[in-house]
Amino acid sequence: MQSLKKLLDNIFNIQHETDEPGTIREINDKIPIRGNNTWMLICSAMLASIGLDTGSGAVIIGAMLISPLMSPILGVGLSVGINDREMLVDSLKNLALAAVAGLIVSALYFSVTPLGEPTNELLARTQPTLLDVLVAIFGGVAGIISISRSDRSNAIPGVAIATALMPPLCTAGYGLASGRIDFFFGGFYLFFINAVFISLATYMIVKYLHFHTKSYVDAAKQKRVAQIMVVMLVIVLLPSIYFLYNVYIGVKTRKQIENLIITDFIERNNEVLKWEVQHTDSLKYIKIYSVGKQVDEQLVQHYNDVLTDNNLEKYKIRLVQLDVSPEEVQQIAYDITHNLTQDMLKTMELQKLQEQRTDSVRRQQVMLTKGSATQDLRMLFPEIQKVQVGEMVTTSSPTKPDTVTLVMIDWVKPAKAETATAKSKAAEQKLRAAQVKEYESRIKGYLRYKLQRDSVQVVSTF
Repeated sequence: MQSLKKLLDNIFNIQHETDEPGTIREINDKIPIRGNNTWMLICSAMLASIGLDTGSGAVIIGAMLISPLMSPILGVGLSVGINDREMLVDSLKNLALAAVAGLIVSALYFSVTPLGEPTNELLARTQPTLLDVLVAIFGGVAGIISISRSDRSNAIPGVAIATALMPPLCTAGYGLASGRIDFFFGGFYLFFINAVFISLATYMIVKYLHFHTKSYVDAAKQKRVAQIMVVMLVIVLLPSIYFLYNVYIGVKTRKQIENLIITDFIERNNEVLKWEVQHTDSLKYIKIYSVGKQVDEQLVQHYNDVLTDNNLEKYKIRLVQLDVSPEEVQQIAYDITHNLTQDMLKTMELQKLQEQRTDSVRRQQVMLTKGSATQDLRMLFPEIQKVQVGEMVTTSSPTKPDTVTLVMIDWVKPAKAETATAKSKAAEQKLRAAQVKEYESRIKGYLRYKLQRDSVQVVSTF
């Protein structure tokens, strides 16, 4: 047992190689954002913004390497761990200054760039995940251990690349410049999570290494400083727990949706191109891009009921079905496996595929024919008793069949006058036919606009 304990101690014990004075001096000297650090910060923010704007991973990595943001963040964790109030204030002040400067520089760049469209690199930094939290924790541990060694390893560049502090801050700057609040909060949220968990990791390692706490001549002042440190630790810890809980709930909910809905949907021989959760003020829509056989409303309602039964009543299914050929499906699937994002699914290429195949319109507009379109017709024409909307394929040209939207309308029959003569009845019938013909012309124009269809045929009975 003693030999095992000694073996584990030799493997994991890092206390005997700790250079406490050198660690404090190394971090404390690099906290201030002035002089060369100021220029490094500006260059880092510009490089990160250019890399995000052009989707260049190499440029973004370069920005991470020269960013001076790591030292103030490590300073926060170290100062709390050793009860150094002056270092804590200095670290927080310089971290805030660096964050504001990074936001300003990136916002200025994105306000004048000729590109400015959201790239994959920008989109990837708007929704923090549990993995981002783990990267921040282990990156912070690696960073403080590397600095605390007497031999000073070269792990800091790797930590800077892994934790990626500047890119999410510049993503927030893009949100400011473009007015995209989701990008601003998403990017700044990721930056804040990284900063908090790197600081917490630093604090834990400092306590594990038993760094000496700062002593004050005035005992009352020392006690007051210790209390301030505890309060600061709680202030930092509580939001981090909340953020971590939110990230965990998001991962858990997404996994639950995948098990309840997506897996079952695929088992019904539907191919899912991509699915995502879109947030609105009151509801969250599970948007599924798919190809395959037509899915009726009963299945969508079934999925909504399943969500409600599993305490996910705030989520609703929104299905986008694309009727494309097998070759087109393979091409889209190939593109998606190469990191196409949600915006790429809405590009002109996909819209052209839908326009080239008229049946895709039917897939997306059949809901209107059953619901809003028929309701609108009844409000516009109170004389309508019943509306039926369907589609038929005409074969007048064998090489080029056409799909026609067929609308069958039953009009309310007018009350018959008991004393009406045969002549007056014929005149009334003729007048009625002319009126219905005028209505049919107006209904055709309305449905062509509503359903975005060129071929609409109206058949009336009265």
